[in-house]
Amino acid sequence: MPKAIRSAAISDLAPRHKVWLTLDGSFLMGPNYLRFLRAVDETGTIRQAGKVVGWSYRTCLNRIRRMEGILGTRVLETARGGAAGGGALLSPEARWLISIFGRWQEDVAKYSRQAFRKASR
Repeated sequence: MPKAIRSAAISDLAPRHKVWLTLDGSFLMGPNYLRFLRAVDETGTIRQAGKVVGWSYRTCLNRIRRMEGILGTRVLETARGGAAGGGALLSPEARWLISIFGRWQEDVAKYSRQAFRKASR
C-alpha cells in the first residue's frame, strides 16, 4: 500500500458510482431524474420538484418531454395552474420506473461497498 494512503485512515475510503438507465441506447434517467420524479410525487408540482433538485421550470419540462419521447408514453399527468391551482401526478409508468430504479440503485451501492471491502483487504 502506498505510504500516502497508509497515513490516511483506510476507513475513510469509499466507493462512489453513478448509474443510469437507457432505452434503445438513449439515456432515460439517472439519479437526478429519480430525485426529481420522487419530488413531483411528494410536492405535487413540477415547479416545486424542480426547486428540490435545483432545476429551472424550463429544464424540468425539457427533461419530462425527453423521457416521454424515449418511452413513448406520459411520465406525468398534469393540470394547468391558475385560480384552481395546478398539479402533477406520476403516471403508472413513472411509478414503475422510480420503483425499479430506486431498488436497483440501492442494490448496486450495496454490492459496490461489499466489493470494495473485499478488494481493499
